[in-house]
Amino acid sequence: MKTAVLTTSWDDGHRCDVRLARMLKEYGLRATFYVAPENQEFAKQDLLSLPEIVDLSQDFEIGAHSMTHRRLPNISQQEAAREIIESKAVLEQVVGKEIKVFCYPGGAYTKLHVQLVKDAGYRYARTVARHTFTMDNPYEAGTSLHVYRRRRFGFDLWHTARLVRFRPIKVLHCLEWDALAKAMFDRVIKEGGICHIWGHSWEIDEHDDWERLENVFRYISANPQVNYATNGELEAYS
Repeated sequence: MKTAVLTTSWDDGHRCDVRLARMLKEYGLRATFYVAPENQEFAKQDLLSLPEIVDLSQDFEIGAHSMTHRRLPNISQQEAAREIIESKAVLEQVVGKEIKVFCYPGGAYTKLHVQLVKDAGYRYARTVARHTFTMDNPYEAGTSLHVYRRRRFGFDLWHTARLVRFRPIKVLHCLEWDALAKAMFDRVIKEGGICHIWGHSWEIDEHDDWERLENVFRYISANPQVNYATNGELEAYS
């Protein structure tokens, strides 16, 4: 039987991660939380506190997401290196564990930034590429589904249609993100591969879609045919 793997990851270090973590723990799901300790896109009171990051690290993997969440290609090489290196060092000091994984802010990076991540000592780096079920390059790792993404209709429609074998009714059903998540999960059970679901807790809260997310978690949890992993554990299945 081909190996089926389920991993989830959640970006930015927003305070809504606390609610998300409770739900993940309730359903026994593995997850990586990518934290930008000084994320400039939110007010300080909307970010995880240091004690909350420590609490998260007791049950889940913590990954670095740069210090300030600035897009790496928009800043100098020296600044990018500082963002990548310092976020690792700060989070390691906070949680008392090695930080092994990184996520490019906004999915924006170049080959230079891949090398900077390698040089900093990370062993995995996640992008925002979607509709992937393998990990060919651990430093440019893709994902399967972004919860709540405003989808590029042509791109997503083609990949969704291919996923469901071009069955029109199924395609229409899977235009909703939660139905697509379940279809992707079913695919890896049948064919093997990595189903990687990711998102932002603040988006879930903004759309008041906690119930939809919980329904997905209920569907994908506790399946004996599936290996549940953090992002840092995916290397074993690549």
